[in-house]
Amino acid sequence: MGHPSKSGNRWNNRYVSAPVGALLLVAFIATETRAQDDTLGIDAIDEIIVTTTRAPSARGGNTGNIAVLATDTTPDLFPVKLLNTAPGVNIHRGSGQEHLTAIRSPVLVGGAGAGSFLYLEDGISLRAPGFANVNALMDAMPSAAQRVELVRGPGSALYGSNALHGLVNYISAPIEDATQAGVSIGSFGRYGFSGQGGRRDGDFATRLAVSATGDGGWRDDSGFEQQKLRFQSQWANGDTRYHFSFGGMNLNQETAGYIKTENCGDGTVEAYQVRNCAKSNPYPEAYRDARSWRAFLRMDRQLANGAELTLTPYWRSNDMEFKMHFLPGQAVEDNGHDSIGVQSAYRSGSDAFAFTLGVDMEITNGSLSEVQTAPAAGFGGYLPGTHYDFDVDALVVAPFAHIVWSLGDATDLTTGLRLERTEYDYTNNTDTGLQGKLFRPASQSNSFSDLSPKLGLLHRLNENARLFVNLARAARAPQVTDLYRLRDDDKTGPLLPPEPSAFDSETLDSLEIGFRNRIGHTAYEVTLFTMRKENYHFRDGDDRYVTDGETAHQGIELELDWQLTRTLSLTHALTLAAHEYRFNRILPDGNPNAAETIRDGNKIDGAPETLASTALSWYANDRLMAKLGWQHVGSYFMDASNSAEYDGHDVFNAALSYRLGGGMTARLDIENLTDEAYAKRADKWFGDNRYFPGEERNITLSLQSRF
Repeated sequence: MGHPSKSGNRWNNRYVSAPVGALLLVAFIATETRAQDDTLGIDAIDEIIVTTTRAPSARGGNTGNIAVLATDTTPDLFPVKLLNTAPGVNIHRGSGQEHLTAIRSPVLVGGAGAGSFLYLEDGISLRAPGFANVNALMDAMPSAAQRVELVRGPGSALYGSNALHGLVNYISAPIEDATQAGVSIGSFGRYGFSGQGGRRDGDFATRLAVSATGDGGWRDDSGFEQQKLRFQSQWANGDTRYHFSFGGMNLNQETAGYIKTENCGDGTVEAYQVRNCAKSNPYPEAYRDARSWRAFLRMDRQLANGAELTLTPYWRSNDMEFKMHFLPGQAVEDNGHDSIGVQSAYRSGSDAFAFTLGVDMEITNGSLSEVQTAPAAGFGGYLPGTHYDFDVDALVVAPFAHIVWSLGDATDLTTGLRLERTEYDYTNNTDTGLQGKLFRPASQSNSFSDLSPKLGLLHRLNENARLFVNLARAARAPQVTDLYRLRDDDKTGPLLPPEPSAFDSETLDSLEIGFRNRIGHTAYEVTLFTMRKENYHFRDGDDRYVTDGETAHQGIELELDWQLTRTLSLTHALTLAAHEYRFNRILPDGNPNAAETIRDGNKIDGAPETLASTALSWYANDRLMAKLGWQHVGSYFMDASNSAEYDGHDVFNAALSYRLGGGMTARLDIENLTDEAYAKRADKWFGDNRYFPGEERNITLSLQSRF
């Protein structure tokens, strides 16, 4: 275990002056260097993206950061692994498909974790605003996508609630006359199969992608089986193009929970460092069963005046049942929601300016029940019976405008504005008031109105160099669980929690300055950011409500793609960041959980100051490729008062692939090459150090074929 730093101004002295100097140096070099031989250049400038404008555009013209991650047809057991190679991203994978996300943020949990990130498939959210899930990546199907586009920090005016700290968009691959398949087997009883076939006949094309994966579990009673499918069809009729998509997912999972140091070893080492303890599961009865379905029809029509109109009606349905092993009483929660919605966009413009106007609308019906059948837990007043049983009807309406102005041959100004109205109609189906320590509000309606402006400036220094400045505000309405699943807020006697009317929408103001360039065989992007969040609502580590928290986030990110030689390439993502509380939450004298006292200036728990991901690839010939990867997570505090610290870890991975011929490729992946004992997640809960242990060294052998 480490100890808190006593140099309170370390961030100001070390992590501001050095990155600013580095950025200025890079900008100076770039402005003095003209484009060189591009025969092996990287398409970081000319690469086509769609997320930031909802239409194809060059990455070099984007006024803000965006990372593009290539996917493949390998069966996707854990989608989070690919995302963690991007700068600013630190997703903690728990058991099976469970995860907690950090994108330019600490790792967020509960409603904050569910509502602060937007997960999309071809621009359509996988979950409804207000009904998100911290494990939403379990719905994603990377093997059916061509790439992932990831924006760190607020999304543009084209995206609303949940695009607070970042958004992730899975982009479909073009449909081809090709059939692909992949199979894999690995340690811990893991297996996977994915297959897809496409057919194109003129303007009409169809593709079906399926996958089935399973995991016997490295830890006791922690396996899962998951199936996914995606059907797509594209066609044209006159001036209108159509894209239809239908997808689904089924997950049956046994769940392993945290392990605690007090239950392992002799106290001289932490629980994750004791192999037998790390593989144990204190909650063998825990499970998660989830299903999701979704469909959309995108219609793009070219109008006579040269403008383009896009309409995208969509539908989704989700339901999940799981045992809440992390709470006393281990109640079973059953939740779900069904949505219909439509996205609309009208795009037009000239050389002087281009604009997109539209309205997004969505109607959702959701429900949640929580029932405890076990005897009274004693701790905290979790009593048998129905804890919650409620329905929520939600309406979201959001008009927006996105305009790009040309200020000259080399400079563009981007302005955007989104007004989002969220209305909840909540019905309590059980008794109102306290049930033990749990509180059920009376039936009511609540509404939130949020304005999200954006201002961006892009300047082209030369053919390949771009400097951008981006000022934006993002907002999110509270999750329905924030508002209507409440608990008694006092440890000594009944003190009612805040009513839903006490919650305001969270807002996050962000300023970023970035520089992207390509010099010869090297492409890179450097971004400085500072963000301030207000009305941060969460349950703190003392199990108490915070409805008016404030936090600050600042840092520097580097993304590098360097072709060292014709056979050797290096990719690297680096993040230096500080995430701090900007308010006080002082616990009363004598509180046994004093470690969760929050003071203005404390580092936020679960937020490393350094993150890095590096991969060195060697192409021996046109058949053989070897890769060595390094994943670095720096130290971070485990509690709000900064009294306990996880030391961080460095994990190395290796891969070897060989083209067998006939469209077949064999691949061997070795994870945790040095068999490091580490924790995927570490925190402190009511005085106990607890961990999700990292897996020991393991291998996966896969075979991919293209017909």
